[in-house]
Amino acid sequence: MPTKKTTESESPKPAQINLGEVVNNYLKALQRVFDVMNYTLASERLLNEQEYENFSRGNRVMPSQQSRLDYEGARSETSNWLLKQTLNESLGVLVLFLDDCRTLGTLSSWKSKGGEGSDLQKKLQEDRISFARLDLPAKLKYLEDEFELSSPSNEHILSLFRARRVLANSSSIVREEDLEGGKFTVKLRSVQLKTNPGGTENPGVFVTSEMGDMVREFNAGEKLQLNKQEHLAVILTVSLFVTSQAQSLKEYAQKLGVAK
Repeated sequence: MPTKKTTESESPKPAQINLGEVVNNYLKALQRVFDVMNYTLASERLLNEQEYENFSRGNRVMPSQQSRLDYEGARSETSNWLLKQTLNESLGVLVLFLDDCRTLGTLSSWKSKGGEGSDLQKKLQEDRISFARLDLPAKLKYLEDEFELSSPSNEHILSLFRARRVLANSSSIVREEDLEGGKFTVKLRSVQLKTNPGGTENPGVFVTSEMGDMVREFNAGEKLQLNKQEHLAVILTVSLFVTSQAQSLKEYAQKLGVAK
């Protein structure tokens, strides 16, 4: 039923959306993934072979005791499993964020036209259905083509998408069809420490931190594995993409004259 502020002849206006709050919610979700993985990776440092054997053998019933992994085998498989979880969780958050970018881009375009034209809710629903069918690379291309959205971390995100596809294989082995230019490359963004020599007035060595790329290359037949710092850099890479993509969305809205 119509309220005092809305009559039957009036269309409800879309709610005001705070982009900063939207981004912050996604960063909080990624922080949760980061903390869980950081805790798990840190805990591994306290586990030795004897403790693993004692705990493992204390389980009287197993699905297939003759197939039980030894300490080194379990450590390798755990690292692989955690990396799968990190990618699934982080890229899952990213997909939801990209759908919000689609919604906000559509709203900005609609608002710039004076809120006229096709039924907004119908268009949002139709776009949502078609957008959901796209894979991650296609989603990124759609947002760039429709709303000029792009991020300096696009290439890094695409490498994570390809990495998850490799890890989907039970062996997590890089295959010939996964290679590009003869190699399979994982490209990450992370804070790196750099040393710089001081001058004559301030002798010594100064340590600074700056954002940079971490690149790992794999050959066909190699297992896709990352070390602890690279593992956590996966989550940081997605976080940096979210913030830069949001900035691109803000600039798009400003260009249309619907945001300050």
